[in-house]
Amino acid sequence: MKLKPQVLTDEDLVGACVARAEAGSSFVDSNLQAERREVTMYYQGKRPLPLREGGSKFVSQDVYESVEAIKAHITEAFAAGSNIVAFRPQGAADVPLAAQGTEYCEHVLFALNDGLEIINGVTHDSALNRVGIAKVYWDRSELTTGETFEAIPIEQAQQLIADPSVRLTAKPKIEQGQDGTTVVSGEFDRVEDTSQTRIEVVPPEEFIVAGRFKDLSRAPYLAHKTRRTLGELVDDGHDPEIVYSIQGAEDDLALDHEKLLREEDTVVTYLDDESADEAGRIVTVHESYIRIDKDGTGTQQLWKVIHVGRTLLDKQKVADHPFVTYAMLPEPHTFWGGNFAARTIQHANTKTTLTRAIIEQAVDATNPRWQVARGGVANPRELIDNRRGGIVNVRDVNTSVAPLPQTPINPFVLQTIGMVDQAREDTTGISRLSQGLDKKALSHQNSAGLVEQLTSNSQVRSKVMARHFAVQFLTKLYLKIYAIGIENDRDRILEIQGSFVEVSPQSWRRRTHVQVKMTLGYDERDQEAQELLTYDKYMKETGGRLYDETKQFHVLSQVLKTKGHKNVQDFLIDPATLQPPQPDPKAAAELAKLQKETEVLDREMVLKEQNAAHKVQVDTFEARLKEAMQAATIDLKVRDADRKDDETANRIDTAQAELELAIHQALNAPAENVKASAIISPNG
Repeated sequence: MKLKPQVLTDEDLVGACVARAEAGSSFVDSNLQAERREVTMYYQGKRPLPLREGGSKFVSQDVYESVEAIKAHITEAFAAGSNIVAFRPQGAADVPLAAQGTEYCEHVLFALNDGLEIINGVTHDSALNRVGIAKVYWDRSELTTGETFEAIPIEQAQQLIADPSVRLTAKPKIEQGQDGTTVVSGEFDRVEDTSQTRIEVVPPEEFIVAGRFKDLSRAPYLAHKTRRTLGELVDDGHDPEIVYSIQGAEDDLALDHEKLLREEDTVVTYLDDESADEAGRIVTVHESYIRIDKDGTGTQQLWKVIHVGRTLLDKQKVADHPFVTYAMLPEPHTFWGGNFAARTIQHANTKTTLTRAIIEQAVDATNPRWQVARGGVANPRELIDNRRGGIVNVRDVNTSVAPLPQTPINPFVLQTIGMVDQAREDTTGISRLSQGLDKKALSHQNSAGLVEQLTSNSQVRSKVMARHFAVQFLTKLYLKIYAIGIENDRDRILEIQGSFVEVSPQSWRRRTHVQVKMTLGYDERDQEAQELLTYDKYMKETGGRLYDETKQFHVLSQVLKTKGHKNVQDFLIDPATLQPPQPDPKAAAELAKLQKETEVLDREMVLKEQNAAHKVQVDTFEARLKEAMQAATIDLKVRDADRKDDETANRIDTAQAELELAIHQALNAPAENVKASAIISPNG
């Protein structure tokens, strides 16, 4: 037969929560409660008990010392608020918003809540009870102050009443003033909204988990059970008729063994909680978070169910549960980690036994037992009383009384105690050197660097535990604080890097990425700061254009933040906010004078260049003219020579022609002209 999802009634929902709560409580009672009680008693120094009546009651504090040492290491690493956990920007434009989110979460943890006590409490519970639990939720609260107003104008009264923070407690009284105007008198409460994100450390006996799971986000059932009065439930907004219908004791936390063990030194009995009225009656309230298909849709959803026994007070769907946990010794594939303190119980037992033996041996040596011969003491009471200056009557001074022989202390006892201490250091990872208790390592013969290196090496395991705290607890805590702020918180003004900035959580985007810095402890921060200072010095000497004022400002700002100084603006000025430097008047005058001299020199240089260019032009022209004249002279001489040659040739031709003419005339001339012997040439 195929089953279909069904809609569950409120009774079915509460019944499922009660069944899961009983299953989770049974698991704790059968598997963890005895271990927690034993560890707590060893931590308080109440175990181991004396082996015999009258024996030494010394108890080694190995469990207490180990727990307090690891608490100090982890608390010191995170309680300073040095931004070890920060939101990772999801782009260049997201850098300022990521910084705002980080500062907001740190403000909520360390300013609005006692962050130091929260870290210390969660670490303490994790060391003694495997897991430390904190609860993060939005606490709606108001601060009411009663005030009165008398004989004020009606307009002013209307403005006062219009204020949303004002609540009238009685009907105002309207009267006529002495001047005939209408005045109003009355009483009112001024209500200030003090709601905030609240973070509380949950005692281990008040936290219930049920089902098989590895990650708390996938747990099928979680619950926080607390003791509340019926009046407090009504103040929380629950229906008074339902609240006062709760019958029976319904207070299973009143006789919880872990709670009674913690409070037995300060609380007489649970009867201290008896109340004279019904409003003060205490009941155990379960705030359950169960994954269940209540609506019959076929998919499980997370429901928040508040109930006392099987009486339902409230139910609603939620997106997430409010719990954050930390396991100091996490083990793969399981939610419950190892018990840190339980691992030191064997060392406490061994050291207690050996130390008691030494103490009892010293006591027996100081006040030994005596062996008495039969009848050797006249009155045995005189020997038993052991009074100062008392007299003991003996029959024979030499043989009547003698000290009872005792076995001497084993010479290897002290060496064994040292071996136990070393074994405890190996088990917990907390050495005497890391606590500053090793005189050999802190000798003046060792340099500060060597001591720091030895100390750092001895803290490796405690640093790993601190990193587990950052990853398991702080990252999830910051994400829950951030999500609650987006949903509920109002605008706030926070100091970010020395400047006051108004942040609006309700306008932020959802975030899922948180990064953890690996510098834990002051020694690593000092080392990182020194590396940055060395880089700054190197870049100033060799960086040139690659290292300007802006980059130097970022480097020095990071140094201050690493050292824990968030008010960077108190030490450095952002170069982006600086005005351009104004010139010195004297330097400006000298610069102007130099500029004028430079201009004169430039003009002289230009004039010289022009003169030189003109001279070059003149020289070039003269050279060309000279060449032209030389060419003309040569041409003239050539032409004169040609002329002379032509004249010579002409004379020769003329003479030849005259000769030919004379011969012709002579041959052809009449007889009368025989006397003419030649022709006179016109050329002479």
